[in-house]
Amino acid sequence: MGRWLFPILSPYMLAAACAMNAAGQSASHALVDVSIIDGTGSPAVDHQTILISDGRITGIGPSNVIEVPAAATVHDLAGRYVVPGFIDLHVHFPSDSTVHQAMLDRLLEYGVTTLLNPGARPNAGVALRTRIESGELLGPRMRTAGPIIDNAPVESGLAGWSVGVTSEAEIRREVRRQADLGVDWIKLYRRLPPDLVAAAIDEAHQLGLPVVGHMGETTWGQAARAGIDMLVHSGWGTPMDEVVNLKDPSAATVREWYHAYADATNGTRLQQLAETLGANQVTVVPTLSITQASGLGADGTLLPEFRVDLAPDTLVSDAVDWWSPGWRERHPQYDPDSDEEAELLSTVYFPGVLAIVRRYYEMGIVVGVGTDVGNSWMTPGFVYHHELGLYQDAGIPPLQILKMATYNGALALGMLADVGSIAVGKRADLVVLAQDPSSDIRRAREIEMVFLDGRVVGTKR
Repeated sequence: MGRWLFPILSPYMLAAACAMNAAGQSASHALVDVSIIDGTGSPAVDHQTILISDGRITGIGPSNVIEVPAAATVHDLAGRYVVPGFIDLHVHFPSDSTVHQAMLDRLLEYGVTTLLNPGARPNAGVALRTRIESGELLGPRMRTAGPIIDNAPVESGLAGWSVGVTSEAEIRREVRRQADLGVDWIKLYRRLPPDLVAAAIDEAHQLGLPVVGHMGETTWGQAARAGIDMLVHSGWGTPMDEVVNLKDPSAATVREWYHAYADATNGTRLQQLAETLGANQVTVVPTLSITQASGLGADGTLLPEFRVDLAPDTLVSDAVDWWSPGWRERHPQYDPDSDEEAELLSTVYFPGVLAIVRRYYEMGIVVGVGTDVGNSWMTPGFVYHHELGLYQDAGIPPLQILKMATYNGALALGMLADVGSIAVGKRADLVVLAQDPSSDIRRAREIEMVFLDGRVVGTKR
């Protein structure tokens, strides 16, 4: 990843971008002689020109045919590849508003132009979305849930950004309260039983709000049949016995359980779950990076892969709810019972996670990309590309990973009419790459330019 011609934090650039936001318009641009990978899973189309005006794509065609308006700023990008802006479906922000701009900058730098905040800390949900939409802050377009809803009493670590309920009446009332505050999504958490999950989904859907769940007490299958819209995480803290090929998972030894989990793709339980997810049109967001970090983070061995040194300086502190000392040491969520389990996590469990995610893809489940920024080692922006690399490690083709990162994300958010692919009429959220990512998704981090709503928000030196 190269450095930028203008630091995205620069007062001049931020003021200019905010002024354009306020005006609702941006300059015209022509991206000339590019190869377009449109986000639908189709291969690159070479020697194309993209025209941008007033924040939208106004023309696409062969460079030797399309007419470039005289007023357009021309970018000669021969040999470059243009993809839709990336969509991160799992980003949490700290409650400290003084660090929000630095974090938004990093996300833009790495090509994230749309995000979902599935569970908001105070001042970092609807309030943050409003600051971005008004132009006060420059950042990706944002959709957000409110505080997560869980069974009472809430966990101590979630105090301040979760709400505990104990009955159907209470959870319906909380969903209505959040709807009145202007949330885009409802977030349900892992200690809620199936009856309360079903009641919350019913209430949210009556209000026109989709629901995302980090399940536990309620299985994925139960949540899917209740109509949940999105399920997050792929293991380690989510219900996994549902796919294990054991008659009684609770009676199995540690070794038996992990090997059965790794063998899940060969059994009927995962097949049945995937069919349920597909039939109910549930989007799955595996968050492989946090799964890897929390499952294998016994010490700092994996830490260099997550490049925590790239975190904005304003975020690196000993803040209780953010960049704790765990960033430099073992992952704080890592807690194996024995050396044997540590070995099984590395050699059996995580390969099993990758195999299950590949099976979801093979069975046609809508898979979206999310990172769980806000947790240890999840470096804003950079970890998104680490996440994409893990999809490739799972055996998913790069063009399909790009579709998951763009088209599928927009589909899940109900924003496909505006973003998620490159087409005339859509918002000009675009990422210019130095190399072709269709043979290696890790090339998607070689970013030269980022356009947000037709505005250049980053340029490589």
